[in-house]
Amino acid sequence: MSSFSDELLTLHGRTFRALRGGEGPLVLFLHGFAVTADMWRPNLAAFIEAGYSALAVDLPGHGDSFRPARPYRVADLAGAVNDLLVGLEVEQVSVIGNSLGGAVASELALAYPDKVKKLALSDAFGFDPDHLPVFRRARYWTDLLLPSAHLIFFGPTEWNMRRIQRMLYYCPDRLPPRTFVVRYSGGWLRNHWGRALVGAGVLWEMLTSARRRAFAQRRAALRAPILLLWGEDDQLLPVAHAHHAHALIPGARLRLFPQCGHAPNIEYAEEFNWEVLQFLAE
Repeated sequence: MSSFSDELLTLHGRTFRALRGGEGPLVLFLHGFAVTADMWRPNLAAFIEAGYSALAVDLPGHGDSFRPARPYRVADLAGAVNDLLVGLEVEQVSVIGNSLGGAVASELALAYPDKVKKLALSDAFGFDPDHLPVFRRARYWTDLLLPSAHLIFFGPTEWNMRRIQRMLYYCPDRLPPRTFVVRYSGGWLRNHWGRALVGAGVLWEMLTSARRRAFAQRRAALRAPILLLWGEDDQLLPVAHAHHAHALIPGARLRLFPQCGHAPNIEYAEEFNWEVLQFLAE
């Protein structure tokens, strides 16, 4: 049985939206900033069929999960995810994280090392201490920030969606239905305010080179087995970040996907699933 349900989990007054299914060892999937757990739809069935329980959650401030009351940093997101795992009585888990979700996954492993068995980090945020690319690369403005601002005020249009998708994907035509969710139901405040608080918290955490260096350097203390997966043509977090991470983390393995953007799990779902399942089985 490879199907998964779309459900709401309420624990200690906080609601998490989750895609959930399967039986066996738990694999937790954490998405990137501004999207939702739906980005993992091309992957969940393969893990369920391989004998794992799969749990993909909307991070706080995203999708149908709870909205934080203050700016949330990466550690706050990891703490909220751990609260969910405690509520579900999960003692050990393997974690797959993309982009911001990769930073949250690595923070979870640092804060709760006995709980995280293995880490698969895909185009993960936080491994380049040198600069914030937004201040150095024009394409961040033309294909990400300006279209995102346009999206907030005018909703999805052909112009803003085309630009955002070409920033994230090498070939947007590979994008399956229902995987790229950047606008939610519930009005302007619910749709954007939670993400704004998460974005503000993470940006403040990374605002200076000293903070970025400290954040990246902490990842050298990771001890769980780690598989790094990266798109060679990622425009958002360039492949140089993958090489920084590979050099920084003792024993980490690196798998690069040619002609691939920010989400190998979507553009090369079959290969991505195979690589991670082999890694988990070892």
